[in-house]
Amino acid sequence: MTEPAAMDSVAKRRVKDALIAHAEAELRSSRAGVAEHESAAQLAPDVADSVGDLSQSDEAADLGGLLNDVEDRQKATLTRIENLDFGVKTAVAPGAFVGFDGARYVVGVVAAAFECDGATYEGLSSDSLIYSSLQGLQLGDTFTFAGQEHRIDFLA
Repeated sequence: MTEPAAMDSVAKRRVKDALIAHAEAELRSSRAGVAEHESAAQLAPDVADSVGDLSQSDEAADLGGLLNDVEDRQKATLTRIENLDFGVKTAVAPGAFVGFDGARYVVGVVAAAFECDGATYEGLSSDSLIYSSLQGLQLGDTFTFAGQEHRIDFLA
């Protein structure tokens, strides 16, 4: 499949909406996990607590705390996505969609793979090592990362 060289603002909005929906689904899943583990951490008030019950309750509470941390990170990611400028870009910067080696990335946010309009995208953090090699490059530019040369074949 030949990649288009550009993408208009309407198409970018569809990708942003798909990314937001993906992040919201992950957040809902995390919230469900937190609720499940918080429930497991509760001991029945009318039942004598054994050492095993207390230990399992403590472990469930610890896991619930970790899941709360995950939920907080996902909330922050969702906020970052919503606040990112997804205007059409001519150089790689946060809010750009960039493609190379047959893969597409949304720059400026961490995100697992998601689909939109028949294409798969992943997030590419502006804190990542590869971003420092990509920053400011334009369509058709090449860059070297991890000893391999790559060419930007998609940018929006």
